[in-house]
Amino acid sequence: MSRSHRYGKKTRKIAIIAVALLMGTGLFMPAGHAAGQGGDSPTVVVSQYRFSGGQELATDSDLAALLDDSIGKPATIKDLEQQADSITRYLRSKGYFVAFAYIPAQDFANGQINIAIEPGRYDQVIINNETKIHDNAIKRELGKVASGAIVEKKSLERAVWLIGDLAGAEAKTSLQAGSQPGTTTLTINVKPEGKETWGYVGVDNGGYRYTGRTQYTALVNRANPFKEGDLLTVSGLYTGNGQKNGSISYTTPALDQGSRFGISYARSNYLLGGPFTVLGITGTADTLSLSYQKNLQRSRNANWYGQIRFDSKDLKDEVELLNYKSRKHANNWVIGINGDTLDTWQGGGSNTYSFTYTKGDLDLRDADSRLADADAVTGLHTNGSFGKYNLNFTRLQHIRERLALYLTYSYQWADENLDPSEKMYLGGPYGVRAYPVGEASGDEGWMGMAELRWNLPAKEGAKDTWQLITFVDAGSVSQNKYPLAISTESNRRSLSGMGVGVNWSRENNWAARLHYSWKLGSEEAQSDDDKSGRFWFQLYKFI
Repeated sequence: MSRSHRYGKKTRKIAIIAVALLMGTGLFMPAGHAAGQGGDSPTVVVSQYRFSGGQELATDSDLAALLDDSIGKPATIKDLEQQADSITRYLRSKGYFVAFAYIPAQDFANGQINIAIEPGRYDQVIINNETKIHDNAIKRELGKVASGAIVEKKSLERAVWLIGDLAGAEAKTSLQAGSQPGTTTLTINVKPEGKETWGYVGVDNGGYRYTGRTQYTALVNRANPFKEGDLLTVSGLYTGNGQKNGSISYTTPALDQGSRFGISYARSNYLLGGPFTVLGITGTADTLSLSYQKNLQRSRNANWYGQIRFDSKDLKDEVELLNYKSRKHANNWVIGINGDTLDTWQGGGSNTYSFTYTKGDLDLRDADSRLADADAVTGLHTNGSFGKYNLNFTRLQHIRERLALYLTYSYQWADENLDPSEKMYLGGPYGVRAYPVGEASGDEGWMGMAELRWNLPAKEGAKDTWQLITFVDAGSVSQNKYPLAISTESNRRSLSGMGVGVNWSRENNWAARLHYSWKLGSEEAQSDDDKSGRFWFQLYKFI
């Protein structure tokens, strides 16, 4: 997630008060401080620049290149100090924002100019922890930020944002002059943020036709249950007798800076109704997942994460009237990268990205299913190993005040024919909204959406936010990677639709959506009654 993390991502205010930059702290060499150098000192013809200190910040050749135009020209002390200032500006542009260059005492023999560089190091790193999180959990996120280390914007910003990512924490920083010249003391104030327990309850009509269209959902988060900046989440979904889902997940920072481990368990039960009631069709799905995530970049404008996950799935289906039972087990390894960025292009926007590769092994555990799957004519040959790739992209583009364009695109492609549990689906409230849930599944395909959003004007202090939208959805799938040779139907299905809607929210208390979408084209729905248009609604109460 979103800046959606992933784990309830939120914007935090970082105040870096660079008091150390002020004159008189001992951090900088004042102008004209070189010994024996007054305002009337003679000029020197520069033959060469030499640099001392700061080798970790830049190479001598890079620094010398900044002053090439001054070689062979006369320079006063004031000129040399200005040249040192240009080195300072260069180092700060690279993120070393308390580094500085100065002209030390020297005799300028043979026109050789020595420019000293003070990189700026941490004297002390002080943590004022007002949360229930253990101090060691906070210190783990500091990474390169430590006493004696060079002060650098990228590593400091990364550390502060990662501390702020700990569940229930907010971090602010300040810099002050250190006890020694060229050093600074960093103070990190970590305060509680948000509720320890929060979540929502909701209702929507995004359920499947034969398991219950109306869904009741609930989710509860518990921040910091073991004082590690960790997060425990429990969720459930209920449609009556047709569908019952539940899950529990736990994530915790561990090992080193930016690392998180997770474990989750989910169970889903279904019972088909309608014309299938007499058959007694039921099923369960159990999934146990273990995950590791590593932050690769953490900043205000760009965040990237690498992840590896192992999923163990048990799938059971039964037709009671026919005394039919099917059991499947799958072990999947998922590796991927995801992130989000902010930019200023065409007025500014935000982006999210993810790319994953799944390598799995499906085991059909009953003989009848294996025989049917392996049939040379009618079998889809899903048993055994498979692989699939998934790409997802979103962009929220600012157009003008109160008007924005939201774009999404997703793509899946597969190495082999896939089990239904691994396919992508086009229809439903989060897909092509003109079609029902479960419509148009496929091993490979794409789906996209463009949504124009307009926030209605609101009075100052108003608690309610209203948003009008209009949208276009489209997608296309290949139902099987390798279709059956005997099949006379097209292996391709393409859906499209457009619609309008309204979104409403009230100060982190309530949220609702009501959308209506109608079909573009003549493709008929197969997973539900065919209609020219469909309504979708969602209502959530945050707790």
